[in-house]
Amino acid sequence: MKSLSDYNIKFEGLKQGTHFYEFDVDNTFFEEFECFDFKDSAIAVGLEFEKQSTIMVLTFDFLGAITVPCDRCLDDVEVEVAGEEKLIVKFGNEEYDETDEILMLPIHEHELNVAKYIYEFINVNIPQKRTHDEDLCNQDVIDKLKEVAPVAPETESSKEIDVDPRWASLQGIKLNKNK
Repeated sequence: MKSLSDYNIKFEGLKQGTHFYEFDVDNTFFEEFECFDFKDSAIAVGLEFEKQSTIMVLTFDFLGAITVPCDRCLDDVEVEVAGEEKLIVKFGNEEYDETDEILMLPIHEHELNVAKYIYEFINVNIPQKRTHDEDLCNQDVIDKLKEVAPVAPETESSKEIDVDPRWASLQGIKLNKNK
């Protein structure tokens, strides 16, 4: 993970106050984490690094896009990725169960690699549904899918479900409640 050393922030010599960093994230960054989910990615990450006497507050802002297969038609679709996440860094040698927002560093640490946090924050903010607008999907693929697995219209008989005889008596209660 040699290329991830570019994401090291040496805070030992920094003066107290706010400092700004910028990172460009692409496929080579994600490959370092063995993530090959994207055909293409370009995300700009801005980091506001606020050093105080006892803690550091890191605010990550990111905006960009990833290219992935559409969930509906499998053609490439560009999906916007944007977000803002905050990380608080405290110092101490005592045992502390880290949370998502608070990181405890040993007192003798002098630098912090933020690559892991950038990776996690971007992944958390990637939309779960990755599709074109319906009118932009590849209609040929959609038609083929309908041929292979046609959607049957819902009929009254398809609404009836075989009920386990042990539970059949409860159906009456349900029907009486609906009246």
